[in-house]
Amino acid sequence: MVLLGSLVGKIRDFTVELYTFYSDFTVYPVAPVSQVVYEFGALGALVGAFLLMSAIAHFLLAWPLNKKYIANLQRNYNPIRWFEYAFSSSVMIVLIAMFFSVVDVWTLFALFASNFLMNMLGLLMEKHNQTTKKTDWTAYLLGVIAGAIPWIVITGYFLGANGTPPTFVYVIYIVELALFNCFALVMLFYYKRWGKFKDYAFCERAYQILSLVAKTLLAWLVFGGVFQPS
Repeated sequence: MVLLGSLVGKIRDFTVELYTFYSDFTVYPVAPVSQVVYEFGALGALVGAFLLMSAIAHFLLAWPLNKKYIANLQRNYNPIRWFEYAFSSSVMIVLIAMFFSVVDVWTLFALFASNFLMNMLGLLMEKHNQTTKKTDWTAYLLGVIAGAIPWIVITGYFLGANGTPPTFVYVIYIVELALFNCFALVMLFYYKRWGKFKDYAFCERAYQILSLVAKTLLAWLVFGGVFQPS
């Protein structure tokens, strides 16, 4: 993806201008003024970023951190999963938002931060409930709120758009929204001890499959989407 995104003209030249909005107090009435702060280019190449993050995390777990990883699984706890998700899925959210015309730098920053916080609350949920006799759902509920905020914003932009977005944008919205929610369902099923999900190792495999499918689909949908007519 990095090579093709850097070499193939149509992919390489696909750019998104990012803006910031500031108030001009020299005029009345005061009105927001837009300003381009960055031209986000080579989008096709950059979709490989969150795949690379996962690859690095998998390498760490497969070799230098393998014993620690196994020990944590035996404690029903996997912190490196949540740190990797915090970065990779937040990059994914930013890319998805950009395809729905969210181009304000500070809005994108807020979406990244909210999604990052959601994953840290997932980490806190697992860490805290190692020491409780009864499941404490506080971190989970706060995580659901933090995770919903980016999708509420994206949905607002989606519903408010004029005209019809390209087909791949619809597919990204439906597929990724469903997959993002499946992560929350896996955690819910585990702490509710429903069926096979009461086994933490089974949940770990479910997280692995969801992560692989969500990242791979988004990467190729975005990568292929840049060939669509603007």
